Amino acid sequence: MTAERLGAGDRRWDELIAAAPEPDAYYRPGYCAAYEAARHGQVVAVATEHALWPLLLRPLPFGEKGSDAATPYGYGGLLLTGTDAVTATDLDQLRTWCIANEVVSVLVRLHPLLGGPAQVAGLAGWEGLEVREFGPTIAVDPREIDGETGRLAGMSKGRKADLTIARRELELSSGTGEEALETFRVIYDGTMERLGAGEFYLFPPDYYLALAEGLGEDLALALALRGDEHVGGALFLADPDGRFAHYHLSGTTDAGRELKAGTLLVHAGAEWAAERGAERFHLGGGTSGADSLFAFKKSFGGEQLTYGFATLVADAGRYETLVARRSEEPEPPRPGFFPAYRA
Repeated sequence: MTAERLGAGDRRWDELIAAAPEPDAYYRPGYCAAYEAARHGQVVAVATEHALWPLLLRPLPFGEKGSDAATPYGYGGLLLTGTDAVTATDLDQLRTWCIANEVVSVLVRLHPLLGGPAQVAGLAGWEGLEVREFGPTIAVDPREIDGETGRLAGMSKGRKADLTIARRELELSSGTGEEALETFRVIYDGTMERLGAGEFYLFPPDYYLALAEGLGEDLALALALRGDEHVGGALFLADPDGRFAHYHLSGTTDAGRELKAGTLLVHAGAEWAAERGAERFHLGGGTSGADSLFAFKKSFGGEQLTYGFATLVADAGRYETLVARRSEEPEPPRPGFFPAYRA
């Protein structure tokens, strides 16, 4: 078997996910295509003997011909479609496909709920492959919402208190119509700007419309209101055939932070996940490992997992040439960044 390239409109892409042992929304073409709408690259999926690799192809810098590839934003990456671990055959097929299509390097996220770095266990010696751990993430069981208190089991004392405040002061609305998505985008962008996040974390309106169209009922939006004022919002996603739901993006205004809207929104996501019959609601991790954002998510209780990623240099000669070109730039590179020629 040789690797097969699939486009977002190819039915086989969805069929491979539906037949996988653990299907998940992050691998769906409807999710990945939103990042093409956000101009992160051209979306494709590469099918090897035992795995599916959804990727975004990005033009190489310095005017060089060809591209490199990376998993779309989120916690997707490598989806096993056969065995319980990726094999050297899959990596050989992926590399062959990359070289044939002038793809120099690949960055693959390793889904925490599907094993994280363990997905590529046993292949540490494979030439050109490196596995890196980034940090912890949190997943809660949405089925463990107490019928009497209406709270997730395992929440910290402070998180329970914040939920009480938020439920007293705020109301929730839902829906993924264009107006609601635009309301969320404004709140989210304001949050990212306040935090000093880079442009990568800001998405155009077309992204949200593509996400809603691509996922349909598998995308949910909750908005927190104080009277007529929107003070927070969060997007959640899930797979129609899978066991997992995810807390995707969120933001709050200054008033929303004071009224604990973030806590209310996360809990609303857990309630949505429970209604769908999901077994785990993944909150994700921090922006830099075990930071304050991770601490917030950990305060909801649940299970701690490990997020990591694999890097693959498919064409070592061209990779080193590009790194040399980067070294001629005046700005110092970011240590440890992959690929190094984009550091």
